[in-house]
Amino acid sequence: MRFHCLLFIVLTSLSANAQPRVLHFTRTSGFDHNTRAVSFAMFQSIGLDLGVIVDDDASAAPFSDPVQLALYYVIVFSNTSGDAILDPAQRSNFEQWVTDGGQVLGIHAATDTYRHSTANGTNTGSWDFYAELIGGSVQQNPNHVTGTPAYAMDHIGQHASTAGLPDPWSKNEEYYYWESGYYNADNVDVLRVEETIGPNAQVNSYDAPRPMSWYRNLPGGNKVFYTALGHAQSNYTADTLFRTHIADALAWLLDPATTVINRPESSAIMIYPDPADTETHVNLNASSTGRSVEIYDLRGTLVLADRVRGERTTLDIAHLAPGPYVVRVSDRTAMLRIVR
Repeated sequence: MRFHCLLFIVLTSLSANAQPRVLHFTRTSGFDHNTRAVSFAMFQSIGLDLGVIVDDDASAAPFSDPVQLALYYVIVFSNTSGDAILDPAQRSNFEQWVTDGGQVLGIHAATDTYRHSTANGTNTGSWDFYAELIGGSVQQNPNHVTGTPAYAMDHIGQHASTAGLPDPWSKNEEYYYWESGYYNADNVDVLRVEETIGPNAQVNSYDAPRPMSWYRNLPGGNKVFYTALGHAQSNYTADTLFRTHIADALAWLLDPATTVINRPESSAIMIYPDPADTETHVNLNASSTGRSVEIYDLRGTLVLADRVRGERTTLDIAHLAPGPYVVRVSDRTAMLRIVR
């Protein structure tokens, strides 16, 4: 069953808040940056700040099951690499998940993963969907500057992911090259590094100022964010500005779902049946009578509004498409899935 016919309910044992779920994916079949543990720790910390659950995986097993994949609102490709991390069925499941609204965050070597067929070098062209989705494939020979020198990056326009960063932002990093790689013309740049010096100690054409972070708006309304930053382990353990950049990017991907879901609440909303088909019931206490009960899709669009009528209110959902929704009454929220 495909993602749009599936549902997720994520309620923690400590809180009645419905929480989005994020998959932190780190499988490699190329160069391994050995950042998976520190990256996951950083994302766990960010998850606590944002009120999201972060699951870790380096096996690709979640991609084998569309039901499991449908649990995730965002998938993070954190220093993945190579062209053999997903089998054909897993790639197909991921493509469907994206088509059905999944959001993606890529870090550093995520653009050294399934390199585009138009990029130079070896191991290219086996899955152009991915490179076109993430927005780029790093050039080969050379891939990047030597070491992790400090250069300044300028903000391009205004974006949530750069709102907490200095402008310019000077950072030690392994700055990637794109000239003979692949770069999607639909990318919207948010950070651009200044001119660099190449491994041959000269300023080459590929050393020109170039994007280091960008985003893409997809046709379905979902989004992709990528940053070429994040080479060294210290990014994830000691670089507070890098953490801010990633946290704000993840929050941007989650919005507006987080602005709907993450609200303090005094008690849970009980919804049944769930999953539901044509109608569902909302149980609240009698003091809620007269308040508005609202259903939002995961893009934050209000799709149904009604009034609470006593302790049990029946909602007609026959006109809503299958998929996951947020049910809200005042400051209380829950998740509802509609399947047919």
